[in-house]
Amino acid sequence: MKKVCLLLLAIIFLTYGYKAYQVVDAYLNDVLKIKVSGNLSEITEKVIPVPLQIPDSGVVRDVKRVRQDGNNLFMISDNRLLHFNLQGKFINQIARDINEENGKFIVEYVLNTHKKQALVIDSERNISTFDYHGNLISSIRIDKPWHKLTALIYHDGFLWATAETLVKNKDNHDSYLIEHKLYQLDMDVNEISSHALRSSCVGMDRMFSSLLVDELLVDEQGVYAYSTIFDTAILLQDTLYIAQQKKIPLPNKNTQYCIYPIRKGQRYYLSTYYDSITDTGHTFCYDDTKLTAYMLSDGFRDDFFMTGCVSDFQPMDIYNESYCFLKSGKQLAKMFPERAKNDDAPVLFILKLKA
Repeated sequence: MKKVCLLLLAIIFLTYGYKAYQVVDAYLNDVLKIKVSGNLSEITEKVIPVPLQIPDSGVVRDVKRVRQDGNNLFMISDNRLLHFNLQGKFINQIARDINEENGKFIVEYVLNTHKKQALVIDSERNISTFDYHGNLISSIRIDKPWHKLTALIYHDGFLWATAETLVKNKDNHDSYLIEHKLYQLDMDVNEISSHALRSSCVGMDRMFSSLLVDELLVDEQGVYAYSTIFDTAILLQDTLYIAQQKKIPLPNKNTQYCIYPIRKGQRYYLSTYYDSITDTGHTFCYDDTKLTAYMLSDGFRDDFFMTGCVSDFQPMDIYNESYCFLKSGKQLAKMFPERAKNDDAPVLFILKLKA
């Protein structure tokens, strides 16, 4: 069995190593390391545990869109926008009227940290502004011909959104096509500019038939769209291309914007995929300083708090400088034994990547 495992590892190293060296000529003379296992401490400067208090509206699970502003911590859990402090104390629930009983759900939210406000978009196309205490300040109807809003961020005084619109097929007037665009909006949701999006791998310029936007992020060039893809060989190829450029290569006004397959940080390029139902996924991380690519099927081993492997990294800011992950139950047994007995007593772990 041991010989078989070693043989498989050798094949993985040879396969990924061969593909990597084929991609970008500038890297052929460098030693690109491919790793199929790794510890969290290899890429992380520190990890801060936040034991979350159970709110009065129910347990915390399926957490997404975790955002921090000073001592304030926000996250979406089961169609609730929850507000904690960094010690894990539950403060309040924002936008309580957006719930399943009213037939509404939270599509997205962003923080305006300058004004200490949360902007929440619901399924009825309203964008409501709340202060951090949960008081409603204003509500605006999004009067756009959007079929679906796919991502939203607040950056540099503007709202940035990606949305799909149904447009008539010029070749077949009985059918429609999906038009995907990146929009720059003012705080009243008036359009300032828009750019068409295309699904493409930037290095080899391969086109995908469909690629949804998962997040909007920010590079030194500006705002760009990110989507998870599942082919780690393509991730490696495009990451090396972007690393060679030293920035996300945004196009000029006359060309379409690409949807990129990685989240770019100062040093690390990450793409993570995790399916909680099947407990499968991948973690891809490229260290631009050490020219090392982590291509992990089970994630990084948590050697800080011994919670097992971490594959579900979620960015906490649009610059990809901080990430987080959630653990509960038996995964907390070694460092949080009092919480390990209760699956409904999770700990949020905030990690700062090495510079």
